[in-house]
Amino acid sequence: MKKCIVIGGGFAGLTSAAYLVNSGCKVELIEASPKLGGRAYSFLHKESGEIIDNGQHLLMGCYIETLKLLKLINALDKIEIQKRLEVKFLKPGFEQHELKTSSAFYPINFAAAVLRYSAISFSERLSILKFFLKLPFLSKHDLEKKSVEELLIRENQSENVRKALWEIVSVGALNTSLKKASAKVFTDVLKEIFLKGNDGSRLVLPKVGLSQMFCEPAKQFIEDHGGKIYLSEKVEKIKVEKGNAVELSTNERKIIEFDYVIFAVPFYSAKKFLPSIGAADFIPQYSSILNVHVWLAQNKFDENFYGLIDSKLHWVFCHGKRINCVISDADYLLLLSDEEIMNMIYTELENYLNIKREEITRYLILKEKRATFIPSREILNNRPDTQTEVKNLFLAGDWVNTGLPSTIESAVKSGRMAADAVASRLEARS
Repeated sequence: MKKCIVIGGGFAGLTSAAYLVNSGCKVELIEASPKLGGRAYSFLHKESGEIIDNGQHLLMGCYIETLKLLKLINALDKIEIQKRLEVKFLKPGFEQHELKTSSAFYPINFAAAVLRYSAISFSERLSILKFFLKLPFLSKHDLEKKSVEELLIRENQSENVRKALWEIVSVGALNTSLKKASAKVFTDVLKEIFLKGNDGSRLVLPKVGLSQMFCEPAKQFIEDHGGKIYLSEKVEKIKVEKGNAVELSTNERKIIEFDYVIFAVPFYSAKKFLPSIGAADFIPQYSSILNVHVWLAQNKFDENFYGLIDSKLHWVFCHGKRINCVISDADYLLLLSDEEIMNMIYTELENYLNIKREEITRYLILKEKRATFIPSREILNNRPDTQTEVKNLFLAGDWVNTGLPSTIESAVKSGRMAADAVASRLEARS
């Protein structure tokens, strides 16, 4: 039986390990931290006794790889999938505007949903539909040269439309501003969400914490299939001879008995071991996400989440008496004090959700400084491939060339791609 070492216990590494053990490969997964999940995990908040995610993640029906993996590890019961797209957007004063598809046939139901979206004028709704009609025919070469903002302005998407729809969608999906994000990546995302039938646009919410939804079932699946997982063990050196990885050194041992290695770690960590990975122009810039959990004296909301129009808060997720305010592209907030951040939160919550400061009993601020890389035009075509110049060493991670922005779906897809690459080598040898 061939053996593969997977380095990294985030979504990419756990995906690789799950697929490999399912195909009969012997697997050891090594994770430097004492937990699994990488940048997407949950923890026990001692003051409230609640399980809290380090960052709220909104999945979608177009996350084919993620849903396929959850099925593999028997975790589909831990998510809730909308029957059809339904999102409530807020303007100040808790003024609600709904984007909701009906049970009618696609794409009639989607067009009708846009035409009913009352946050913008009727002529602006028509401009959105015209943009969607043109979407499949836009030049890839042209899109690669443009930012999202440049594209939307060219396609007659008014400032009002950009604020009422595109900023919420783009900043949420790409975690950067319309000025920085690549129009190519943006349009690819839109096609996956809106142009492939009803299922792609449905939103998917975890019923439990991220660790309980993914990490624990993945760990159980891997171990049940003979895989081993080592936490708090750090790989310190990789020895390469004649184009093959032959030895791994960790803080606890040396490993020489293996056939393949998958590096499923962030780019800046992989670069320490493999200086030549990535094109010279692949110098990713990172963007942060701020999550502010606020506890209220009482539960005030019926919906699971709201999108906020032209607000510093992009999404608010409701968990009973606790709400989670999500701010993407949040670098401008990182140097502020907790008091300064909360003053902004208090103002936005009162303006949009009619929550007064005295109704808030406690809060928790979580900063993910390198949450995602910015999918800019400059690095669009320079992301590293799964295969490296080391013959038996492969890469996985949301930064690998998956064709997707830096999301859970990209991480999972990269893990599956790396596992497939190992499987292909095994088949070629047999």
